[in-house]
Amino acid sequence: MASNGPEVKVETSTLSTADAYREFPVGPEALAVLSDLYDEPDWMRQARRRALELYQTMDWPGQREEAWRRTRLRGYPLDTPRLLMSEREIDGIYDIPPCWDYKLAPAEQVSGVLIHCDGARTYATMRRDDARKGVVLEGLHYALQTHGDLIQRYWMRGVTTRPDFNRFTALHTALWHGGTFVYVPAGVQVARPLQSLVAYDDLGGTGLHHTLLIAERGSRVTLIQDRVSLDRQDELNTEVVEIYAEPGAWVRYVSLQHWGERRASVTVQEAQVAEAANLVWVTGSMGGRSTKDFIRSNLLERGARSVMAGFSFMRGTQHLDQSTYQYHGAPETYSDLLYRNVLRDRARTVFYGMIRVEPSANGGTQGYQANHNLLLDGAHAHAIPGLEILADDVRCSHGATISRIDPEQQFYLQARGLPAEEAERLIVQGFIRPVVERMPLAYVRQRLEEEVMARFLEP
Repeated sequence: MASNGPEVKVETSTLSTADAYREFPVGPEALAVLSDLYDEPDWMRQARRRALELYQTMDWPGQREEAWRRTRLRGYPLDTPRLLMSEREIDGIYDIPPCWDYKLAPAEQVSGVLIHCDGARTYATMRRDDARKGVVLEGLHYALQTHGDLIQRYWMRGVTTRPDFNRFTALHTALWHGGTFVYVPAGVQVARPLQSLVAYDDLGGTGLHHTLLIAERGSRVTLIQDRVSLDRQDELNTEVVEIYAEPGAWVRYVSLQHWGERRASVTVQEAQVAEAANLVWVTGSMGGRSTKDFIRSNLLERGARSVMAGFSFMRGTQHLDQSTYQYHGAPETYSDLLYRNVLRDRARTVFYGMIRVEPSANGGTQGYQANHNLLLDGAHAHAIPGLEILADDVRCSHGATISRIDPEQQFYLQARGLPAEEAERLIVQGFIRPVVERMPLAYVRQRLEEEVMARFLEP
């Protein structure tokens, strides 16, 4: 049986000076500090308490579990989560302090911006025309006061996002702090992307961000969410993302990760896709010391579609473990997944993907899955695609490759005057381009390609 858990340091401007740096055990006192700080409704307080009770009875995942066979928790700072609860506001987006500075898309290219630092909602803005239509991009704590009933209706309804999925989700549900809430009413189309930035400054702190995106019937929205940290000590990140695309909705979610080199992360991201709804899900990972991602799309009704694409560039001793799941629960559903990883130095990646087709999905269902890995130096990759087909009238396939740079390609470029290093960079850029080109905004695509190129030059 697990112990009552680690202690949590709470630092907040709302506490007295004497209390600002007291350490709280993961227990009712810590929950009360969070709930009282944001004046949370009773149902959320009860959800936190139930999750805490669950957390206290669970153990951390072990390597006997298939999903964790190739990722060890030995290096994760599980015993000392640290909640940094500070309330911060800034006058404008160009007043972001240097420790939070990150290249956001120009304001004229987006419909709204939301910034969190150390769990606190720091800056939020929305175009007036979209706000008048009822579109919401707001901190989740704030949204509980204005859209509490809606949030309660959707809160953690998924398979992997439920509190009892593992001890990380139980901890997250009990102590989540900071969140992104997106709501698009029925029939409303948001022309420009929404943008969310989750940042932790050099004080660090445990990351417990929760994202909830609700797109009602026939709506359309794009959310670009980026994560960055400047950690001066080992930190833990346990994050949950929930996406709900109601009938006929069109949702594009771009998930980018640039954690600092001392942050170990476990994220659970899940989407529910209803009848004739479309989900385009693009991910990019470049940061973190060790990262474990659970990414799942549920095609629950006839005609639901999801397209999932991701890339990573791991270097040094970084470790990235991706568990993806494409679930077909209704006929005439379609899923397509493409993940591409670049590894250099002694980096490691694991891809464990599954397509599952239920008997209820018989008739016109299609599922595809591909994972390709490009190795540089002494890096290593595991690729484990899988199918579970319980229906007859379906078309499903999967595949994976692990390879090094093709000598003929490199020779071809060098024969045309390119130095060896530049030829290698160009091949890598072409390798990940099928994923990067699915990102919205030319600004974002260019920034990512420049970042990939810079990783060759940095030690």
